[in-house]
Amino acid sequence: MDFIVVYKLLTVPVVILITTYLVKRWGAFVGGIFAGLPIFSGPTSFFITLEQGAEFSYLSSYSNLIGLLGSAVTALLYAWIAYFGGKFWFALPCAILGYFLTSYLLHFLPEFSSIVIVLACSSCLIAHIFLPRPKVENFSTTRPRWIVWVQILFGSFMVYSITEAAEFLGPQWSGTISCYPVMITVLAPFTHIANGVYTTIAVLRGLAAGWLGTAVFACMVMLTVRHYHISFVYVLAGTLSCASTVIYSLLVMHFDKKRNMN
Repeated sequence: MDFIVVYKLLTVPVVILITTYLVKRWGAFVGGIFAGLPIFSGPTSFFITLEQGAEFSYLSSYSNLIGLLGSAVTALLYAWIAYFGGKFWFALPCAILGYFLTSYLLHFLPEFSSIVIVLACSSCLIAHIFLPRPKVENFSTTRPRWIVWVQILFGSFMVYSITEAAEFLGPQWSGTISCYPVMITVLAPFTHIANGVYTTIAVLRGLAAGWLGTAVFACMVMLTVRHYHISFVYVLAGTLSCASTVIYSLLVMHFDKKRNMN
């Protein structure tokens, strides 16, 4: 698992820097889409399969879906608390508590529950419907440079802590923890501080659009990892994950544009 830790510690700065560029270039929603892809959970799943075997990965992939639902609750709680005037220091702990409480309760359902699978695959749509709609005219993407470096240090610390804890938790909770909403924890409060609530909501809506790719990735691994070679499994899962995210995101932007024109 040491390689996974190194990978994640190196990936966090890259993801945050690319997301920052995308936000400046194309807006908060597009930046959120990139950050919402299975950049952390995907490679973690690959190395878990290599080290722990297909059966462990099979169980862990289902738990990824539980973690994804926890992420949806995290985003909804943070967004609505911020929307109604809550400060980041209140919204963030409430949102994180929502993640762990949701994940804990969902583990009481039978394994491979159809309810969990359907809800996880629909999490992007649920978030799109129930997240507050930001006022575009109030967007601001300028921020002090020091914010980015604080995000990088904070994000790297979060990822390292989560990865170290996941090693001892078994397939159920390691799968759930690998989908811990690192990017929500890192991006939301700092965007809230620097750019305000509406830009934060736009980032969260973008993150939610990327969740379809995470759900597709986990489902494909769950369906194929015990039957096919590992290289085929992860190439297929990665390809379908990116394709589904792009298609869904383009549809969301198209319909949102039509709605705003009307």
